[in-house]
Amino acid sequence: MKPTLQQCALVVRQLKPGAGVTESSVEVSSLEQLFDQCLSLVEQQLLERFVVAGLDARGRRRSLTFTFQSASERD
Repeated sequence: MKPTLQQCALVVRQLKPGAGVTESSVEVSSLEQLFDQCLSLVEQQLLERFVVAGLDARGRRRSLTFTFQSASERD
């Protein structure tokens, strides 16, 4: 069996007054969409991680998680 990609999701966090930190995910289907979502979400939310999930050659569920490192600009 050939490895199969099942899902790609960008996980973000947002601070909501009175609710604390909430976490949500946005599914993406291409690198272009991932790039676009990262650029558009960064103003409102903290990019937390990118998760790629699927099945390996033996049919077992596998996932890769890539984390973001935050950096801020100083004037």
